[in-house]
Amino acid sequence: MTSNVWFCGIPGSRWSGIDIQMRSILHCDRSDETPDRTQYHRPVTPGDAGNGHRGSYWGPGMGCGEDWEDFNFFQSHKLLDDINNVFSGYGYRIIKGHIFARHFNLDYIWNHFKGDQIVLIYREPQKSFAWWSEVMCFDETHYPDYRPSYKNYDRMWELLWQESSSITDFAIRKGLEFVPYSPDVFKFWEGYDIDASATFMEANKNKHNDVYIATATIE
Repeated sequence: MTSNVWFCGIPGSRWSGIDIQMRSILHCDRSDETPDRTQYHRPVTPGDAGNGHRGSYWGPGMGCGEDWEDFNFFQSHKLLDDINNVFSGYGYRIIKGHIFARHFNLDYIWNHFKGDQIVLIYREPQKSFAWWSEVMCFDETHYPDYRPSYKNYDRMWELLWQESSSITDFAIRKGLEFVPYSPDVFKFWEGYDIDASATFMEANKNKHNDVYIATATIE
């Protein structure tokens, strides 16, 4: 089984922690995880399995799909070719992109990739901005590199509100419901590991208690 999971949240929404949990509780293709695509957040204990960034991120500065901006200028096979050049295994391929929240890219994904999964994360933009500013920064030592897409703190603050509005607007138009995040939101997905999921339940009571998630199969 190989399927794309289009995953979108704003910077600081703690979406990367959810990505790490998904990779542990589902049959995910983790061939995109390489040493240069690993980042541990600076104020948290290095080596913490649930800390930081893992695998591919997509969009300008993200390391993969550097030319992914406005999908309306692309043929869908170009996006798939780029994905296939990064992933080489089997299972769910988690395609993480803040850029999906711009240029109506979420609508493009919905219209062109029937049968794939889409996962949206909501966390209040001010909280997200504060968290991102605590654990990341605008320099070349952090992965991914946020300078091409967000430029600086002032511009990021503006864009987070815009991107958050785009995500919630899309969800409303498609009838998607945000619910408090818990790993068992994936319990009906193929390969769900209930034991692995249970290991995250206690940590999530504090770590993700202000994070909301919406999921759907694109039809």
